Amino acid sequence: MDAVTTLVVGLGVFAWVAGVAWGLQKIQAYSFTPGEAEAAPAVWPSATRPASTRVLTIAGRATLVMFIHPQCSCTRASLTELQAILDTAPGALSAWVVVLKPHGMGDDWTHSETWSMASHMAGVTVVMDDDGHEAALFGASTSGHTVLYDKAGKLVFTGGITGARGHVGDNAGRERVLSLVQTGTADANTHEVYGCGLHDPHPRMDADPNGAK
Repeated sequence: MDAVTTLVVGLGVFAWVAGVAWGLQKIQAYSFTPGEAEAAPAVWPSATRPASTRVLTIAGRATLVMFIHPQCSCTRASLTELQAILDTAPGALSAWVVVLKPHGMGDDWTHSETWSMASHMAGVTVVMDDDGHEAALFGASTSGHTVLYDKAGKLVFTGGITGARGHVGDNAGRERVLSLVQTGTADANTHEVYGCGLHDPHPRMDADPNGAK
């Protein structure tokens, strides 16, 4: 191999490595970029209506509500973390998963893999949120946004329960919810929300529920 060929090959390898590194950096940055989070009401809203036949209620115990985009695969990780909370503190809270149904979309769009996943979780009630009315009422704008109210209807936690988009594993959000449910206290009452925009018509679908995107 002559010097020119060696140089060309070397430059090609360098460009490939640089491209891979750039791509990985972009993926990493995206995974750890939190979504938007608005202020949740300090007390339980009285006019909840996630679906025409169901009403969110405080059931004399802590009540957790998670808002999800049915087409966002990042949300599988949020649901997995919710299951971990329920498994660690069985019977300690009432859990709802509220699934967005935008105007003009049919039930089949909402009844996605994440709807099915949530529906098979013991202790979770899944409801449809027509036009995002419930999400707006609770200040949720990112899929996976979770709020926790105590039995008196006071907000004690708002935010996400994953450590990154599509990431399953120990994280401060999940631990804070568990601490609040089990002891009534935590080191903080919020956490970043990692997920697709709740009203994004084309959410990214490349999440890996077993690790980072």
